[in-house]
Amino acid sequence: YIDKVKKPIDAADREQLRCVAYTALRTKLQEVIANQLTDNVTDAVLTIKVPGQPLDLHMVEIMHMRHKMATDTRLVNGLVLDHGARHPDMKKYSENCFILTCNISLEYEKSEVNSGFFYSSADQREKMVA
Repeated sequence: YIDKVKKPIDAADREQLRCVAYTALRTKLQEVIANQLTDNVTDAVLTIKVPGQPLDLHMVEIMHMRHKMATDTRLVNGLVLDHGARHPDMKKYSENCFILTCNISLEYEKSEVNSGFFYSSADQREKMVA
């Protein structure tokens, strides 16, 4: 039955996406919150949509802010880095700064494997060094 009634939608058509989001959200949330989230969800999908490629919804991150109210929800277009200060003297706010993002640790990490060289005579030591 579903194959007969389904209609393809254009993922670039904002109004169609808005209607889908509105219908889905109204079944799960209160009306006031669903109305607010409809535009946020639609804009989030349109922000990550790459023409000619399927949608990758993993590009949208939902952050739960437990100390805020649901009506404080908003869409942030761009990259949000919520890592906080790492040093007590570090600034809490900066303007016109450069940000490096990388997927490696820049901190000194102690090796998990402890190794050592043990020898019982000077001859053995000389053989290891050579």
